Amino acid sequence: MIYFVYPRLRKLSGAERLILRLASYTTILGAPVTLVTHYFDASCAPALDAHVQVIQTGERLEVFKNHYLNAPFEYLAALCLLKHIPSDAEAITFFGPPSLPALAWSSLRNKLRAPKLYFCYEPPRFIYDDADAVTTRMGIGGMIARPFFALYKHLDRAMARRADALLANSHFGAARLHAAYHRDATVITHGADFTPPSVEQIRAVRERFALRDKQIFLTVNFLHPRKRIDLFLRAFAELKIENAVALVVGAGPENDALQSLARELKIADAVRFTGFIPDEQLPAFYGASDVYVHTCKNESFGLSVLEASAAGLPIVAVDEGGPREIVVAEETGLLVDATPNALATAMRALADDAPRRKQMGEAGRKRAAANYSWERGAHDFLQVVNGLNSEILFARQAQTKFQS
Repeated sequence: MIYFVYPRLRKLSGAERLILRLASYTTILGAPVTLVTHYFDASCAPALDAHVQVIQTGERLEVFKNHYLNAPFEYLAALCLLKHIPSDAEAITFFGPPSLPALAWSSLRNKLRAPKLYFCYEPPRFIYDDADAVTTRMGIGGMIARPFFALYKHLDRAMARRADALLANSHFGAARLHAAYHRDATVITHGADFTPPSVEQIRAVRERFALRDKQIFLTVNFLHPRKRIDLFLRAFAELKIENAVALVVGAGPENDALQSLARELKIADAVRFTGFIPDEQLPAFYGASDVYVHTCKNESFGLSVLEASAAGLPIVAVDEGGPREIVVAEETGLLVDATPNALATAMRALADDAPRRKQMGEAGRKRAAANYSWERGAHDFLQVVNGLNSEILFARQAQTKFQS
């Protein structure tokens, strides 16, 4: 049995979807997976195959209202998940920084002899990239926390080195892991296996959000500062196309600020904020749109970019991070500088050229189908697991031979 460890799955974001789909397809390929977590929200269930076992402790992890103040409790609570993993586990995969203390502790205690893999989408931004911004937002607490952030960076590196293997979701992500931990990581292929929407489902989206006869520029994201949806809105404001609509799918802490910005830019009537949309409904939003726009800062992969491309949408993306591996410039989309003017110019070029949109969208759909699937990702994952188990078996045989 292979065990996946993650403290809580509370929403179906890209990271959670990766965990659930990888668990599902690994199980389908004949290597059963058990997911061990404190909290599993019902909204995540549709992405998980029924044959994957789930161990859920029900422990509450929120002590404060501030996410960053809660983080230490969430990280420490991951240690409690180890007691649900038997000593004969075939492999244990720890996902993301919140599970890293559990990995390190299990390695130090050496009771769980199975290979331990660390699937890290990216090193924690709050200590490697955003420490100053995060501690500033925390106010007085941030001043107290700042030296601890520096200390945690050293601790994070030490814990990551306890893993038998590192896994990444893109070559860009693997490069970031190497820069932080000075270790190579294996890239696990992503997939985009949603069911194509029906004509009725697409029509329902267009009617619900008053999109009929409009040209739709779509973005699907958690509304967080580093997603830079403000950049999308500023680019849309420069677009100045009479029948265009900016469709912002997602919820998050920036929602109110972004709606205020839309009013400030005088584009509020042409922007639709949908709030959270369940995973199973997303295909209809891709199907109802004309162009997908990606503005996230150095995204490690960009699952929504892949999904949009798989749905046949041309992509306009900032020339940063993992999406550069998904988008083939001038073939499946346009890669541009992270400025409102550059984005608006690319958006306008596609808005004015329907045949080019169709050609790019079809090229993207074919490329996504040929290069990305969760089944392939499960094969990638099992190859790493089997390799590590072979190494461990060889080492044990060599040790037994030496002792005899």
